Amino acid sequence: MRSFEFCLPTKGIAVPDGSDWLHEVKYDGYRLRLERDGDRVRLITRGGYNWASRYPWIVEAASKIR
Repeated sequence: MRSFEFCLPTKGIAVPDGSDWLHEVKYDGYRLRLERDGDRVRLITRGGYNWASRYPWIVEAASKIR
């Protein structure tokens, strides 16, 4: 399985120009990575904890995706 590192947000003063930029506004304070291997779904925090039990509806939805 391929693993991706978390992108760490940086504070900006202004929005960059151009159409090649994507922006994310974070309201909740959590950053999770969804990992799926067959029937196994994990929600990994930046600290490496599995929070799948905290968000069972996300795990259920991810399990239904082919």
